[in-house]
Amino acid sequence: MITIEPVDLVRGPEVSDLFSRYRFRGVVHTAQAHQHARTRAESRANYDMAFNCLEAAQASGVDRFILVSSLIVYAGLGAPLSEDKRFPVQVTVEDRSDGFFTMPGADGDRLLTVPTFEVALKRALETIALDYATPMQMGLSAEGRDGQKPTEKPLDVAVLRISTEFGPGYTQMGSPLSRAVHTVAGKGDLMTGTGYMGIPLLDLWNLIAMSPLTYVRDTANALVRIMQTETLPRRIYNLSSGFTTSPREQLQALNRVRPEAGELLKIDPDALREEPYPTYGFGSDLLAKDTAWSPEYSFEAALEDYIGWLQQHPY
Repeated sequence: MITIEPVDLVRGPEVSDLFSRYRFRGVVHTAQAHQHARTRAESRANYDMAFNCLEAAQASGVDRFILVSSLIVYAGLGAPLSEDKRFPVQVTVEDRSDGFFTMPGADGDRLLTVPTFEVALKRALETIALDYATPMQMGLSAEGRDGQKPTEKPLDVAVLRISTEFGPGYTQMGSPLSRAVHTVAGKGDLMTGTGYMGIPLLDLWNLIAMSPLTYVRDTANALVRIMQTETLPRRIYNLSSGFTTSPREQLQALNRVRPEAGELLKIDPDALREEPYPTYGFGSDLLAKDTAWSPEYSFEAALEDYIGWLQQHPY
């Protein structure tokens, strides 16, 4: 049986109380408050939640803490988008005045935009979490209390950088692919209007496909592998299911899985990009090597599973 506890992670005492009542072996931190933020101040909850959970995890002797991060930490950087990429301070400043970073596109184009504050947030949270993996030394001017010692046992921290998630539980309805699957599953015609950032759906599909897909069940299995692997030789891993990054191939796969999809979606395949986007070095090779993880779903199997889920659940 799984116990669900309502807790406001922004409130430190509530988090401490939760950890005092259970013996958690590990923590997977996925909570976020930034995607609906209208100001930077509204995003502060992300930092409070992370600090509270990290402090409670360390104080209670949690075996491993996993921070779920994002592909967008690589925004503004060139390929390869690999785990050993380092972020110079200057990368937070780009020659743009609209508050967006751009991800590298095919043939050197700069296509997919993400808000700069989200990039800065994700990088900052990674830095904070990974700092807990080192011994805490007091500030140079700090006066220690009697008998106070630095933290003797650092927290075992890992960071999992995920790409575009799709699958059961998706509620934002900004992704064209997920809206297409919902439509085929009988949730109504969701292929009109706009998606993320007010972009027309087919135009958005052609853009967003450059971010590799990860099926949510593959993500869950990857988190289990990271948590259960006794010793991790590194602290940062990328995650992708390795599905096609061609929007047209994604649509054609949906048509193969459900032949009625063509009539329901009314999308001309020629309106979608045929050539797959390159991965720019973003992949799960290191994760597979260190934890023996591998994706359990082909793209068509993921579509079948997702449609089946939606026929029994609202999202």
